[in-house]
Amino acid sequence: MENKPQHCKQCGREIYFDGICANCRAENEKNKILAFTEDEINAKIGEICEEMAAKGKLDDNYDIFIKLLDYRDINTENIAKTAYNSKVFFPCELYRDASSDIVKAMLELVKQDDIDAGLAGDLLLCLAVAGGEEVFQAFLELERQPRKWRQKLYVNPSFYATYGGWTYDKEGNYIETNFNKCYTLIKGSLEEKKKSPVKIGVKTDEKCPKCGCAIVNLMEIDGRDERLDFIGIDGVIKAKCCPNCFTFSEGDYCRYTVNGESEAIVGEDTGEEEDYLGESGIEELTSNTFVLGDKPVPLRFAADWDGGSSIGGFAAWIQDCEIKMCPDCGKPMKYLAQIQWDTVIDSMEGNAYIEICKDCKTMVMLHQQT
Repeated sequence: MENKPQHCKQCGREIYFDGICANCRAENEKNKILAFTEDEINAKIGEICEEMAAKGKLDDNYDIFIKLLDYRDINTENIAKTAYNSKVFFPCELYRDASSDIVKAMLELVKQDDIDAGLAGDLLLCLAVAGGEEVFQAFLELERQPRKWRQKLYVNPSFYATYGGWTYDKEGNYIETNFNKCYTLIKGSLEEKKKSPVKIGVKTDEKCPKCGCAIVNLMEIDGRDERLDFIGIDGVIKAKCCPNCFTFSEGDYCRYTVNGESEAIVGEDTGEEEDYLGESGIEELTSNTFVLGDKPVPLRFAADWDGGSSIGGFAAWIQDCEIKMCPDCGKPMKYLAQIQWDTVIDSMEGNAYIEICKDCKTMVMLHQQT
C-alpha cells in the first residue's frame, strides 16, 4: 500500500509517516543537549571515558560526544588522556584540547618509520585537531622528510591539517583555513530576511548558459554588520552560481567585488544539461526565511550531521574536508559558510559549502552528499 503524505506534527512539513520529521527530531535533540546542566555534562563525559577504557573504542557514546563538543564546546583534555591510554584515535576531535604531554607522545609515535599507515593517518588527524606550533613544525618535517608509512597514504600531511582548520603552502607558510567565529542561520520571516546581513538564495535575472536554470546568489553577505567583523569584508559580497550545475561539478567559482557585484564562472567539469530544479525549485530556494543569528556559537556548532546552516567556524563535511586551491594565486582558500541543502529545498540531499580567497576576490561553491 502506498504511503499517503502527512504533515510533521511539529513543523507541518510534508512527510510520509506518522510523527515528526527528521529535522525536527534533530532540533529537539540539539535543544535537549543545550539544556544539559554541568552535572549532566560531566556525567556524560564520565560515560565516554568509561567506554573507551573498557572497550578500547568509542561506539555507544560517539554521537553524544560529538554533540557535546559541537553544541557545548566541552573541554576534551581528560577525554584525550583516556583516549590515548586506551589507544583510541577516532574520532580525531577527542584530542581537540589534548595536553602537551599527550601531543608530544603522539608526535613521537607518528615520526616512527615502522608504524601502520592507518595508525599514522589517525594520528595526523588527531594532531591536526590539537594544533599548535610544535604540531605545525612536525607536519612540515613529515612532508619534507616522509616516513615509510607515507607511501600507503593518499595525501600529504598538509591535507590532514585542514581538519584542524589550518594548513601551509609549498614554502612552509602557515595558513588558517577557517574563521575564528561562527554564527548559525536561523528561521525568521521574509521581512527579517530582507534586513539580515546574511541571506541564502537570492534571485538574479541571469540564466545558466549550460542548463538554462536561473542563476542565484547562493549567499549574500554584508560584512559591514558588526557580527561579521571576523570575516574582514568592508562591503557586500555575493556568492553567485547555478544551483543546478554546481551540485554536479567539482566546484563552481565566482569573482566578486565588495560593492555587491559578482560574476559566476560555471564549471566545465560536468556535461549536465538538464535543469533538475526548474522554476519550482528556484522559488523554494529563494523563498527561504533564514537569517543570521544574534550571538556567536561554538566554532564546531555546525560541524555535525544535524548542525544546520552557518557562517564561519567549521563545516560538517559529508565526505572529506575539501579546501580548494584558489585558481588565481594557487593558495588554499578559506572555508566561509555551509548550507544544509534539505532545509532550503525539500527532499534534496547534502550540504553546500562556500570558500573564499579574499586576496583574489574569488569564491567557490561546492556540494557534498552521501
